[in-house]
Amino acid sequence: MGMDNQTCVCDQCGTTFIIKSCSRIRKIGEGIKQHLLVCPRCKAEYTSYYTNAEIRKQQSRISKLYNAIRMTRNKSLLDQHQKKIDSIRADLERDMNQLRIEVEGTPQG
Repeated sequence: MGMDNQTCVCDQCGTTFIIKSCSRIRKIGEGIKQHLLVCPRCKAEYTSYYTNAEIRKQQSRISKLYNAIRMTRNKSLLDQHQKKIDSIRADLERDMNQLRIEVEGTPQG
């Protein structure tokens, strides 16, 4: 999905690192997981996002739809899958922002 080599720069030490290789997940409560980026040099942690069971279910549905898109050549079916992905993503963004507010107490800025 185009996220193979995304990088991040640590606010603490200035190190540039690849996001995929420096992530960690921490359980923080009733089914809630905090997804973190960790600087490989100074070990500073940055919250990327939070998930709960419903958000993880939505992420799984998107993943399955992308797999279906890769397997089909039917233009109509591709469009249907993409519309479902777009709809789920909109719900997912709303739900993830709401969960961040619930966990951190402030909206993402």
